[in-house]
Amino acid sequence: MRLLLSAIEPSADRLGAELVAELRRRGVPLTLTGLGGPCLQAAGLVPLAPLAPPAMGLWEVLAHLGALRRQRQALLRAAVPGVDTLLCIDAPDFHLPVAAAARRRGVRTVGWVSPQLWAWRPGRKHAVAAALSQLWCLFPFEPALYAGTDLDARFLGHPALDRVRPRAPEPGVVALFPGSRPAELSRHLAPFLEATRDAHTVLVAEAPGSELRSRLPADPRLHVVGSAEAMVRAERALAKSGTVTLELALHGVPFVVAHRVHWLTYAVGKRLVGGIRFLALPNLLSDREAVREFVQHFTPADLRLALAAATAPPTEELVACVGPPGVIERAADLLLAGG
Repeated sequence: MRLLLSAIEPSADRLGAELVAELRRRGVPLTLTGLGGPCLQAAGLVPLAPLAPPAMGLWEVLAHLGALRRQRQALLRAAVPGVDTLLCIDAPDFHLPVAAAARRRGVRTVGWVSPQLWAWRPGRKHAVAAALSQLWCLFPFEPALYAGTDLDARFLGHPALDRVRPRAPEPGVVALFPGSRPAELSRHLAPFLEATRDAHTVLVAEAPGSELRSRLPADPRLHVVGSAEAMVRAERALAKSGTVTLELALHGVPFVVAHRVHWLTYAVGKRLVGGIRFLALPNLLSDREAVREFVQHFTPADLRLALAAATAPPTEELVACVGPPGVIERAADLLLAGG
């Protein structure tokens, strides 16, 4: 199989690597090229171009437009007949123009992770349908959002459920998930550390390729560990928004969400997104503040008090929202079926 795979964000890089591992486990002969980070490159992906520093938000993306343009051009040059599938994971604004061009050339195009049509720009469904042969959705309500198009949208479930491990929480241990992007570390790490300065042990979760270690102060209380270990050992946690919030909730860790972006990104986002009350996935899925969240405005004292009051998340309710385990296996089945 000649697979052209693009995953330009850390969470997408991890997801793509999990799929590649499953294909190799099945003994699928695989020629793998595209765009990916450290996880995919460790899995054997031959990169077409260096990745821009991971960025999310209007201002953050604007700062890396040149590198993003070069990435897109490299991907477009490779999306030619002879490629079995172009698999684009998340980042729809980056991927849809390439996927549309590739599909016109006769290449099968698959998207993994639906754009958040339920939050903003629902009219995008027509552009998504024009660009993709098939779309793999994380949540059960998403395929219905493409009604009125000919898109083959499938609900696969959320991979966070497959990552759940038995917990062994240690008394007094707090885990921090400040993010992996440089901008996320700049905005979250300092207040997270200050909020937990009285904790006996602080586990700071590190993503592959992150510059976290270079930003940490010398402090014997701080221990850099992988995300999975932090979730297993933590009694409580403090996290930025993103997939990590759903993983924490599915693990049953009491936690608090705090997230900041550039002020311009925040101002534009408030105007574009209407009717959405929450940012954290557990709250969006349960339609209430099941987990305390702070968006843009918070102090270390706010976080410290909220962390002390954090209670167990509604794990069973969320499991019902994200579908059964086996997401990666189902993705591999669909990829190999070719339709």
